[in-house]
Amino acid sequence: MLWRGLLRQTIFGYGADIDTMVTQMSNYSDQAQRLLLVVRSGKFAALAEEFAKRMFSNKESYLLRRDLTVPFNPAPPKQPIEIRPIRESDKAEILKARPGRLAILRANIPTCYLALNASGEICYMQWLIEPKNIERFKPFFDGELKNLGKDEVLLEFAYTFEKFRGQKIMGAAMAAIAEKGLQSGARYAVTYVQKDNIAAIKGCALANFYPYMTREEKWRIFSFTESFRNLPDVETADSETVTAQAVSKN
Repeated sequence: MLWRGLLRQTIFGYGADIDTMVTQMSNYSDQAQRLLLVVRSGKFAALAEEFAKRMFSNKESYLLRRDLTVPFNPAPPKQPIEIRPIRESDKAEILKARPGRLAILRANIPTCYLALNASGEICYMQWLIEPKNIERFKPFFDGELKNLGKDEVLLEFAYTFEKFRGQKIMGAAMAAIAEKGLQSGARYAVTYVQKDNIAAIKGCALANFYPYMTREEKWRIFSFTESFRNLPDVETADSETVTAQAVSKN
């Protein structure tokens, strides 16, 4: 409309797009509120660590994969859990523990799943991302996700709430969430884990996820690059041996 064009020219200049500017302003607002939540929650050290990482860092991750067509029965957790999609009423409780998830929770990207105990307490959370939602997810992920195939779903942002750690919840919950990918026709579920995060690698193994590729990650003044390498003989090696080797190298 004419008034939109005049407003764009008057405020932002002739080269700007008002819809883009509104989106950017909304993103800045999300970041500001996220920062406030982080500070209020006492997790400022984690924010400082993230800032330092993006200034200059070299890290490596494993890509782990599970074949969803292979039947798997995970070890039961120490208390029964129920898996369901996130609800709007869950978000306030989640943000108390994970204030850095404000932006992605507001984006409502399908699908964040929760594991709850018999009392309805949130024990674990993780996103399962289908290929059709990858573009929406990319702004929240370090990397381009070029390696994700059409027959694969991505599991990301796993988090076991502190009260429920050490109860074997991650393995059972992650296994159940991964199997939701079968509903979209996926054969594989894939996840990324930092090579030095031994607890997460072991938790993934309990959900039948095993390393098949590595990713080298570099940050240089907020610019990110990545490169990938297939692990040798991963298709023929015993999966538990692959995981044991991955853990022993750290």
